[in-house]
Amino acid sequence: MEIINCDFMVAGGGIAGMCAAIAAAREGLSVTLINDRSVLGGNASSEIGVGISGASHHGLNPAIYAKETGIVEEIRLRISSYMNKGGYGKPAALDAVFFDMIYNEKNIRLLMNTLVYDCEVENQSIKKVYARHCVNNNVYEIIAQSYVDATGNGILGYAAGAQFRIGREGKEEFGEFWAPEKPDDYTMGNSIYFETEDVGHEEGFKAPDFAYDISKMDFMKDIDKPENFRGLSCFGPHWAYEYGGQVDILKDHDLTELELRKLIYGIWDYVKNSGKYPQAKTRRLKRVFAKAGTRESRRFVGDYILNENDIENKVNFNDSVAIGGWPMDIHAPLGIYDTLPASNFVSVTGTYNIPFRCLYSKDINNLYLAGRDISVTHIALGSTRVMATCGALGQAVGTAAFLGKKYGENPREIYNNHIDELRRLLIENDQSILHIKEEAPKADVYASAVKKYENISEDDYMPLERDYCLALMAGSEKIDSVKIKIRSNNETVMKYKLFTGIHPETYLPETPEKECEIRVDNNFNDWIILPVGIPVGKDGKIYIVFSENKDIETAISKNRTMGAVTMRMHTKDNHENKNHDSVPLDEKKTGYTHCDHHYEKQRNILFKDIIPEQKVFAPENVLNGYTRPYKTQNLWLVDMDKPQTITVIPENPTDISFLKIVFDDRLDIDEGEKMPSTLAKDFEINIYYKDGVKTISEKDNFYRMVKYNLCLSDVTKIELTVFETYGNELGVYCINYR
Repeated sequence: MEIINCDFMVAGGGIAGMCAAIAAAREGLSVTLINDRSVLGGNASSEIGVGISGASHHGLNPAIYAKETGIVEEIRLRISSYMNKGGYGKPAALDAVFFDMIYNEKNIRLLMNTLVYDCEVENQSIKKVYARHCVNNNVYEIIAQSYVDATGNGILGYAAGAQFRIGREGKEEFGEFWAPEKPDDYTMGNSIYFETEDVGHEEGFKAPDFAYDISKMDFMKDIDKPENFRGLSCFGPHWAYEYGGQVDILKDHDLTELELRKLIYGIWDYVKNSGKYPQAKTRRLKRVFAKAGTRESRRFVGDYILNENDIENKVNFNDSVAIGGWPMDIHAPLGIYDTLPASNFVSVTGTYNIPFRCLYSKDINNLYLAGRDISVTHIALGSTRVMATCGALGQAVGTAAFLGKKYGENPREIYNNHIDELRRLLIENDQSILHIKEEAPKADVYASAVKKYENISEDDYMPLERDYCLALMAGSEKIDSVKIKIRSNNETVMKYKLFTGIHPETYLPETPEKECEIRVDNNFNDWIILPVGIPVGKDGKIYIVFSENKDIETAISKNRTMGAVTMRMHTKDNHENKNHDSVPLDEKKTGYTHCDHHYEKQRNILFKDIIPEQKVFAPENVLNGYTRPYKTQNLWLVDMDKPQTITVIPENPTDISFLKIVFDDRLDIDEGEKMPSTLAKDFEINIYYKDGVKTISEKDNFYRMVKYNLCLSDVTKIELTVFETYGNELGVYCINYR
């Protein structure tokens, strides 16, 4: 037996465990990271193949700029960078990036193919953890100050005797609207992904003997109903081919995976050989992933259990340490065999905060929790279980472990005594926490140029065949007027309604303020001034909702200007194309049942000449303490038609030990293989101090946040010059120093 002494032990090498280990290691802790498989990434690994989704909900969240930041965004950007440079398919890029992230941290010892199997607990604290390598049978005894269970299934917490739940709470316990009337043991099930490829010629398929003949199975009669989300396809993975929620998801794990393989090969046999899918003729089954992705098993009990009402009401906890925003995506318990739709997507309507008290066990003093085994109800888990959110939770507990080492305290004591310091450290390291900003220095800021807040790049016209909304993030307390471009077929009256909103992080027209109309001449084709004349809402925005008018078309652009969003508005009589992506509104108050921005990403209403001028992208934004849009855009944005420079001049000569810059990484877009268009690629920093100039140059940057430890006296100027981005704009959220 090898004895390992360390500060922090992480069980589980998924996204949550990796972020926990990296966060702790970067703060100087010695970390042992244990993973039971030969690849890292958990459900995002090359074995399972699920994408790293999070609060943005693939860009559908009404907060628009909703992605988690911090270490998990660093991982996503690194994956995009590897794939963008060529030479990497996605599975290879995943493995390379995950190992790269861990191997780059000298304070992490990684034990692969190693399973935690037992632990010793004294006085409600873990004293030792035992793990065994599944190839060479090496046995390890790990002694740490604190531990985190990021295994998903709660292997360590279970061994330690921590209190946990499996299944669904009844409606009475937390008053959750979407909970069943009575508690039960149902969980969300598992899925195995598969990939297909086009080989350019017809190719047959013979199913293995164990595959189901799905043509004879009951679920086939409703398989292609759009509202059930289970339609068959010849193009590969589908999350709704699901099974396991109706059995013991842990005890019956192998039987669940066998059932899924029977289904997957049977489904492909049907798609290839039924004759109903002609596109499948030239496609073949490229890969069935090695392992099923698990959605739910054990959920441990912390000092607080996050529930549906907390998420819907966006409770501002005093110990918030991370954001979520994926819908409460609650899968049917019988999976593919269920008569209900594959999932009930309960909209979250923006982002919300997750409290630290959900991230440690209430009865094992030194056990943190990260990932899908945190302290939440079954309904809340539908939102918190996605991997980018889990990564943010991992960063929170890894940082908390550092404070535990610093003060010799357990997680509950960190909550009681040092929660403000924890939140400050997280914000400093680019973790997003709703309503919280970083303390910023006092300085003057100058920039070589600033992008004007307008969208005048005309591509086409869009008829007002329904009600549409132009949402404008403001840079002043009031908007008097704005110009839009329209054309008319007849003399008509254009009617529009003005709305404001409440929540600073979202785009939601929640409060009607005023109804207006303006006469339009026959064959008009030009810019027109729209009177507004109302204060902006608590959310910092104005919503102009144009009423349906078949005689009017608005000029549109394929490009979406930062801070301006075009939305469809749905009434009870106009529900076409509304689905689970659409955001519910208070119909009695607003006159609309839903709104959505998903369908109009390529059709954005033009606008210009807002009065008073809106300095939404002003350079001084880099010193306001925010590193993401919140009420206003909070960044300096500029066209990259030439190298651009922003200069910060401290109020007084300042000694600097630390410099941090946060670039815009398009928090509104999950771009996959592409790098964010506004992210700085090549740049130079010149820092003027009493002994001269310190120059830092970076090429092929793929980080959203860059940090430098310095030792400079009497700094009088910090100058950032960006020579190239990955697109035609540059965005900078923050330049901070101390």
